[in-house]
Amino acid sequence: MSYDLHITAPELSTDPSHRWTKRLNACDRMEYEFHPSVKFEVGRAGFWPIKVTTPRRRLFSSRKSYISGFEMFLSDFSFESYFDCELEDDEGKKRKIAAEGFDFDLWQNFRLQVSISFKPYNAFEATLSFLSAAILTEELNGLCHDPQTGQYFGKRDVFEWAKMQAERNNQGTSKNELVAYPFEGWQ
Repeated sequence: MSYDLHITAPELSTDPSHRWTKRLNACDRMEYEFHPSVKFEVGRAGFWPIKVTTPRRRLFSSRKSYISGFEMFLSDFSFESYFDCELEDDEGKKRKIAAEGFDFDLWQNFRLQVSISFKPYNAFEATLSFLSAAILTEELNGLCHDPQTGQYFGKRDVFEWAKMQAERNNQGTSKNELVAYPFEGWQ
């Protein structure tokens, strides 16, 4: 079973990949690198491969690299379609949705949706996915939605939530359950 996260944001003006990897690298002692030919652009769908290099554990031990990643889909976003406002009375539907707590000024500006899907039992994938969703939410000035819990997170609180989710997920994963694939080069 997969775990899904959705980031909805204004239009994509620049590729956030460089800032994204820089921020991932600042999160912990591991180093992250995206596949050089994968582009962050609307219409992209499929596996987003990430090389993860672990630091040396002891003075004379070697660094190890693994391949990880998650499924990611980038698509156009339509406020009207998302809230099904096209066929009904627009104003009535908007008032009803506003009563449920949605900020129309925010949502009407969104034109991009990024969906991340990962295996929660894989510690590498889960940590990368939660942190990536938070970083993209901040970098794209968007909103992160966790459909499993029904929660939404904005720029101010998404990163703390992601770190907490990654830690909680890692606590539930024993060392024997860690799924790691050695990095054998980009293919």
